[in-house]
Amino acid sequence: MKKITSTIFLVMFVFLISACQQESKTATETEVPVTADTIDWSKTGPDAKENHITFEQVVQDVENGAVFYDVRSEEEFTKQNFGLTTNFPITELEAGYLPDLPKNQKIYVHCQLGIRSAAATKILRDAGFTAVYDLGGLAQVEAIGGLLSSP
Repeated sequence: MKKITSTIFLVMFVFLISACQQESKTATETEVPVTADTIDWSKTGPDAKENHITFEQVVQDVENGAVFYDVRSEEEFTKQNFGLTTNFPITELEAGYLPDLPKNQKIYVHCQLGIRSAAATKILRDAGFTAVYDLGGLAQVEAIGGLLSSP
């Protein structure tokens, strides 16, 4: 019995140590600057992949008047977001509410997994907005250099 308890303790200890090492590796990886040359485009959202959009470009565009919509729920948005996004839940778009913007305004869209951003992009394009870019889900925006923060 003592041998089994010792073995279980040892396995748990090894698991705990390996989990800590994986966290450190992830933290180090996020410190590496993301550039168009370092992005794995296969892990990015559909329009980021097609147009090679980096998060740095999104930031510059937002500073120059573009908008970046997070179409997740308000609850999801308040837990974590990319800082420069505006919450415009997909439910509002589906209910017929559209942004009061010129039709040629550059709009970036993202959600949690990429499903709602695809739907939002379709709604906006069908409504006549001509510069809408679907960046996909959170992981896909992170792949182009976005960093989530908790407000």
